[in-house]
Amino acid sequence: MVLRFRWGWGMLGSLAAWADARWVSVTEFSRFERESPKSSAWVSPEWTSPMPFRELVVSWNLRTPTDLQIEAQVMTTTGQGRWWHFGHWSTNAAPARRTSVRGQKDGSGRVDTDTLWLGESASAVRLRVRFSNPSQTPAVFKRMDLALWSPTVGGASTAESVPRGARVLEVPRKSQADYPEGVTRWCSPTSLAMLMAFWGERSGRAEWDLDVRTVAAGVFDPGWPGTGNWAFNAAFAGSRPGLQAAAIRLSGIADIGSLLEAGIPVAASVSYAVLKGAPKPEPGDGHLIVVCGLSPDTVTVNDPGVRLSRVRREFPLPAFRAAWAASHQTVYVVWPEGRALPASPLGTW
Repeated sequence: MVLRFRWGWGMLGSLAAWADARWVSVTEFSRFERESPKSSAWVSPEWTSPMPFRELVVSWNLRTPTDLQIEAQVMTTTGQGRWWHFGHWSTNAAPARRTSVRGQKDGSGRVDTDTLWLGESASAVRLRVRFSNPSQTPAVFKRMDLALWSPTVGGASTAESVPRGARVLEVPRKSQADYPEGVTRWCSPTSLAMLMAFWGERSGRAEWDLDVRTVAAGVFDPGWPGTGNWAFNAAFAGSRPGLQAAAIRLSGIADIGSLLEAGIPVAASVSYAVLKGAPKPEPGDGHLIVVCGLSPDTVTVNDPGVRLSRVRREFPLPAFRAAWAASHQTVYVVWPEGRALPASPLGTW
């Protein structure tokens, strides 16, 4: 165990199983083994989940640019599952080198761009990574993050505590409306650019403050197609020297509150229609916003979907909670290497 919020292989079973989400960070790769003597693929040990899960998101950060294919094997209590592909990744935008993989569906589950959906709960995971260059090893990783979700396990109460008088973080404001080609498409890279600029200001790292066009090009997934692939957004930000990022699911509002109190904003995936008051999500209304502050009644956000002068907005907390639930409470977290995360009040990490 690296820190109390980081879990190593085989150290997860003692955690409580009442939460509906778990964030598992893998930062030790010495136990990955080459699949065969001349293979470019490496396989992890089997990892037993702290709870049965039905959905899995895998994200990763690299130390150096490389071509990479991520595959996750889900092991159930009844036997060995198939390999599921989480995509080909490269800083090179060529479709053969950076793309999600379509057409993955059988009776046991399916992969939708960046998310594995299983027909039955699974109890363990094994990871496989494949490199275009056989000389590469898993040492190229800074970290991998597994986001687990189970709709069959009771989540945190809607009455969970929210910090009173929580700080509002001054996250630099950016708008996708400033870019004609991204005005209806670039909420994810614009939100990611805001998080990177936030840490660039605080760390004196001007190279982390990138133009939204640069970020959009760096996360684009031609297999979707679009710029909202959760794993690709985390890989782009987290592969900057000195920075790390993860695409995860949280157990509730209190987890966001804990991160904000520690000075760490998050980008939350929401139903835009529900956020603005609709009773249910509408087709294609997925949206990313940066959460900058919480109160018992409201959430303060940077909303990239409006003109720059209106980016800082407030929404009722119940509307945010319902809108965020549409993505099963997915967020991007970006933070500098060497900075500790706070403890999760809900046992998510």
